[in-house]
Amino acid sequence: MNQFARLLRIPVFGVLVALALAVLAASIGAAPAASAAGAASSRGALAAVPGDVNDFTFASFDARYDLGVADDGHSTLDTTETFVAEFPDFDQNHGIQRAIPLRYQGHPTDLTLTLVTDATGAPREYSTETDDENLIVTIAGDEFVHGEQSYVLHYTQRDVTAYFPDTDDDEFYWDTNGTLWRQPFAVHTTTTTVPAGLTGALTGSNACFVGPEGSGEPCTIEQSDDGDVAVFTTRNENLAPGDNVTIGIAFEPHTFAERDTSYLSAASSWVQLISVILAFGAVVLAVVYRILGLRDAPGRPVIVPEYTPPPGADLLIASVVMKKTSRAAAASFVDYAVRHNIQIVEQEQDAIFGPKTAYWLRLLTWQGLNPSEIEFARVLFGSELTPGTWRELKKNDTTLSKSVYAVMQATKKRAFTEGYLRSGVRRVGGLLLALTIVLAVVGVVSGLNSANDDLGGGLPILLIPVLVVAVLAVGAIAFRNPLTAKGAELRDYIRGVEMYIDWAEEDRYKMLQSPEGALKTGINAPDWGQVVKLYEKLLPYAVLLGQETEWAKVLGTYYESLGSQPDWYGGSSGTFNAYLFASSIGAMSTSAASSYSGSSSSSSSGFSGGGGFSGGGGGGGGGGGV
Repeated sequence: MNQFARLLRIPVFGVLVALALAVLAASIGAAPAASAAGAASSRGALAAVPGDVNDFTFASFDARYDLGVADDGHSTLDTTETFVAEFPDFDQNHGIQRAIPLRYQGHPTDLTLTLVTDATGAPREYSTETDDENLIVTIAGDEFVHGEQSYVLHYTQRDVTAYFPDTDDDEFYWDTNGTLWRQPFAVHTTTTTVPAGLTGALTGSNACFVGPEGSGEPCTIEQSDDGDVAVFTTRNENLAPGDNVTIGIAFEPHTFAERDTSYLSAASSWVQLISVILAFGAVVLAVVYRILGLRDAPGRPVIVPEYTPPPGADLLIASVVMKKTSRAAAASFVDYAVRHNIQIVEQEQDAIFGPKTAYWLRLLTWQGLNPSEIEFARVLFGSELTPGTWRELKKNDTTLSKSVYAVMQATKKRAFTEGYLRSGVRRVGGLLLALTIVLAVVGVVSGLNSANDDLGGGLPILLIPVLVVAVLAVGAIAFRNPLTAKGAELRDYIRGVEMYIDWAEEDRYKMLQSPEGALKTGINAPDWGQVVKLYEKLLPYAVLLGQETEWAKVLGTYYESLGSQPDWYGGSSGTFNAYLFASSIGAMSTSAASSYSGSSSSSSSGFSGGGGFSGGGGGGGGGGGV
């Protein structure tokens, strides 16, 4: 029933239904008809079916254009439009809607609507809104309107003329009613006045075009004089829906000042440019502040080789100080293994896709671990830390990734409380960031204004990402947690370990045999068993520093020379091979570093040349009923 009711609102369908009812009544006969008439009389006459709000016509459209020139040489236009609409007698319409273009030749015309009245000058109720291209004026009240209704709009514009190189003329080339109306116009008239100060610049080339958009059908434009004022008039009848009249009046070239569309022709562009300069000044200040106010405490004047793990600091803290938290999990697995708290077991698996090797961790004991290391062990093996518990290192273990992330966040806090880092969140950095954000907002808003005014081509838009980059740069530069003296000492110690790992074997051996090396390590003879134990202790730091494969080769060579293999790593091959051992350690650490990095994203946080046509000028627009 609802679908039928909606169909009745379609005029053609309503007529068909009425005809069908008439035929049906005729076929039934007079008696039934009389009976039906009596029934209709008792119920009241059927109300007219309302049509679409655009089902009305215009008796006339009249436009008066008073063309002028401002003191700065730019063209001006005062427009008065009078629409006379003829609405049906039943309740269908509340009024009309007029869409007036806001731009001409790509630039705004500073459109200002000053008056909306009826034919007597009495104000009419109206509202306005804008879309991307038009000012939409809705002239309607709460009551329905019937019969003939007049709507008068008055508005002003600037820069309504343009110079066309193909015709070497300045032209007022203007659409009048516009091509977007869905109603016919019985009579269409225009009157355009050119003041005395401009008549001397008229070339005598005038034109009129009528029809839908793109139509080149000419119409008549007549010129007369009213004193010193030139008057141009047009009259056209029976315009179909979508028909428009375009008028053209040519002037000597450069009669009117061209609108300056250079980037710096408006205050908004100057505001944007100054904002960009100041924003980059803030970036420079942030760099200076980073260098002077957020630098690390001075460390060792000279980095010396170190060949034992750093005393008093666990590997998790070391990963924070060295900014290697992405490798903290892998390094910790190896660290627990060489300390015989866990065993790493490599196992071949049948996999068509994905890795061919799986890695398992087996808890041996939690004894010897500090409280922070115990918490990390619980992440792996559960809160009870039962010896013999197994944990497979799966590539997409989201739960473990989140847990590792939480451990690393706690470790970063511990780095502050234990004196390795000091806070880099200070008032200076906050002020610099706030200043840059304000400048960016001002620059974006002013840049959009310039772009909307068609200034500077694409430059105003291109500068917006520059402001965004400035904000991001200040945010990244002005906030840093510097190392304290304690943190700088640990950093330089680990750099010494890295230096030692990088050395050739001969240099490492000489260092171990030197008095200083013997004093630090207790190795004063070529005892390869002691060297293996020493190298095992450094393997976690090699993993942390991304040197695990080469260091494992060195370590594996010693195992082969001793005819043994590590009891903390179970490989898939029955016979120990140094290169297989090194590649396995490298593959395991790389897999663990990528899967359990401690930074998982799953966690927290011109008409006059003969080429004119209807719809080719400025102005125009359209409208409809409401």
